[in-house]
Amino acid sequence: MSEHSHDSHSSCGGCCGSCAHDHEEKEENKLSKILLGVSAALVAVELFLKALPVAATIIGIAAVALAAYPLVFTVYDDIKERRFTEVELMIISVIAACCIGELRDAALVAILYRVGEMIEDRAVENSRKSIDSVSKIQQDFAHLVLEDGSTQKVHADEVPVGSKITVLPYERFPIDGVVFSGISTADASAITGESKPITLGKGVEVKSGMINGKDSVTVVTTELFSNSTASRIVKMVEDAAERKGNVQKFITRFAKYYTPIVVIIAVLLAVIGSIATKDPASWIKRALIFLVASCPCAIVISIPLGFYTGIGTAAKDGVIVKGSVFIEAFAKAKTFVFDKTGTLTTGSFEVSKVTPMSKFSEDQILTLAAAAEHFSSHPIAKSIVEAAPPIDEKYLSDFREVAGGGTSVVFDGKKILCGGRRLLETEGIETPDYTDGDVCVVLDGRLIGTITLRSALRKGVADMVEKLRDQGVEHIIMLTGDNETASDEVANAVNLDEYYCNLLPEEKLSHLEQIKNEYGKVVYVGDGINDAPVLASADAGVAMGLGTQAASEAADVILTNDRLDKLAPAHRLFKRTVNIVSFNLIFAITIKMIVLILGAAGFAQVWLAVFADVGVCIICILISALIGKAKNSFFDTIHLR
Repeated sequence: MSEHSHDSHSSCGGCCGSCAHDHEEKEENKLSKILLGVSAALVAVELFLKALPVAATIIGIAAVALAAYPLVFTVYDDIKERRFTEVELMIISVIAACCIGELRDAALVAILYRVGEMIEDRAVENSRKSIDSVSKIQQDFAHLVLEDGSTQKVHADEVPVGSKITVLPYERFPIDGVVFSGISTADASAITGESKPITLGKGVEVKSGMINGKDSVTVVTTELFSNSTASRIVKMVEDAAERKGNVQKFITRFAKYYTPIVVIIAVLLAVIGSIATKDPASWIKRALIFLVASCPCAIVISIPLGFYTGIGTAAKDGVIVKGSVFIEAFAKAKTFVFDKTGTLTTGSFEVSKVTPMSKFSEDQILTLAAAAEHFSSHPIAKSIVEAAPPIDEKYLSDFREVAGGGTSVVFDGKKILCGGRRLLETEGIETPDYTDGDVCVVLDGRLIGTITLRSALRKGVADMVEKLRDQGVEHIIMLTGDNETASDEVANAVNLDEYYCNLLPEEKLSHLEQIKNEYGKVVYVGDGINDAPVLASADAGVAMGLGTQAASEAADVILTNDRLDKLAPAHRLFKRTVNIVSFNLIFAITIKMIVLILGAAGFAQVWLAVFADVGVCIICILISALIGKAKNSFFDTIHLR
C-alpha cells in the first residue's frame, strides 16, 4: 500500500506541471471558441443594422477583432521565426477588407478560416489516434524476480537479458522472452493484428506488447527493453510519421515559395489595376479575393494527412511502413519479387524420403546428416536434426557452414559433408544426376545417400498472388537459393511468372538489380539475414515478421504477423492512399486556379474565395478519411499517379 502511494505521489509530482499546462491550454481553447461564436453572432446582428451605419461599423469592428485576434499572435510568432505561411495571407486579407470598408467580409474570412482550422485539427487528431494507439502497446515497467524469489517493480530498461520477470494477469509483456513457468493465454492482436489468443506454457516465446490472460506467468527475457518487439514497432511507426515521400517534399517546397509569390501578385494586381482604371476600391477587393482564394491549406494539410492516415491504418492491421516514400514505391511497383524458404513456404520441412547408395541404412544416413547439420540454423538443417535420433555434441568438431551450400563436420573422426549439388561440386565429389532435388550426404569424400525434403506453402499464397495480379501487379518472380526441383514445384503451385534458383545471397542481389532495370520499381518480400541486402536494395523491401533484426531493419515495410495474406490488402491500401493524395492535389489546385482567375478578372466574390480555401480544404480532409475505410471502389481503381 505504501509503495503504491509513493508511486502515485511521485507520478503526480512529476506531471502536475504538465497537467496544469494542459488544463490552461484547454481553457484558452474553450474561451477562443466562445469568442469565435460571439463574433459569428455579431456578423448576423450587423446584417440588420444597415439603417444604423455607426452601430454597424462598431459591431463589425468587434466581430473582426474577436475572430482574428488569435491569428495575430500566430503571425507574431511566424515573424519571430522568419516564417511566411498561409496565416499571413489571412491577416493581410482581413486588413485589406477592413481598409476598403468590407468589415463583414473581413470577419467572415477570419471566422471561416478558424472554423476550417478547427476541422483540420480534429481530422489530424483522429488520424493521429491510429498511430498514437501503437505507442500504447509498450509497457515501461516490469516485475523483476529477485534471487530470494520476491519481485520488485523496476523500469523495463533496467532489466538485463536472461532475467526472470513476472507478468501479472491482464498486464502487457514489457520485454521479449520465453515462458519459464505458469500457464495462461496471451492476446497478440496489438502486435500481429490477429484476435485469436495464444496458449502460453513453458518454453513458449512471447513478444513485448502482448497482453497476458487471467493467470500470472514467469518469463526469462531474451532481449533488452529497447530492442524488444513493442519498442521497435513504436520507434518504426514514429519515424515513419516523420519520413516524407516525394509528394510531401514537393508540398514543403511549394508552400515555402508559393505564399510570398501570391502576395506579390496580389499587390501588383491592386496597384497596377488601381493606376490603370483609377478605381482602387474595386482592384483592392479583387486582390483581397485573390489572396483568400490562394491560401494553400487544402494542399498543405490534406496531403500529409492522407499519408499519415495510410501509415496509421496499416499499423493497426499489423503492417508497419517506415515512411510515406515507401507507400508511394509500394503502390507504384508493377513487379513483386519473393524469397522462397520462409516466405512463400512456411520455412519448416519434413523428411519425405531417404535414399541409400551403399551398405548404409536409412537410419544411419539420417544420423550422419543430422551430425553435419547439428549446429546449423537453416530450416532444412533443423528438419533433418529433428527427424534423426539425438546427437552427442562431444563427438562433433570442425563444423563449417557455407552460405547457400551446406555444412561440413568431423563426427567421431570421420568427415561428413551435407548439402546440395553445388557444395559437392565445390568439394570435387561426383554426384549422380538424380540427386538434383535432394540433400546429399558424403562420408570421407564418398556419396552414401540422399535425403528428400518437402516444404509446405504458406496458407493463402496462391490467393495472394492472384489478388496482386487483380490489383495491377504485372510481374511476380521468385529468387531462391533452393534447387530447381523444389523451386519449380513452388512456382507452378503459386503460378509465378519467373523464378531463379540455386542463388547465393550476392547472386540474389545482382538478379534483383537486373529485374529493376528491366521492369522498373520492385517490391521484394523476404525473411532472414541473407535477405537483408536484397531488402535494402529494393524500392520497397518487405520483411516477414520481426524475428530477424537485420531483415526488419533493412526492410521498408514489415508484416509483424508474419502472414503473407496481409500483403495484398496492404498493397490495395497504399494504392488507395496514393490515389487519394493525388486526387486531393489535383482537385485543390484546379479549384484554386479557377477561382484565382475569376477573382483577378472581377467575376468572383469573397464567399467563393473562402470556399476555394476553407471549403476545398474540408472536402480534401473528408476524402482523406476514406483511406481508412475497408473498401472504396472509386479510389481503389483510379490511376492518377
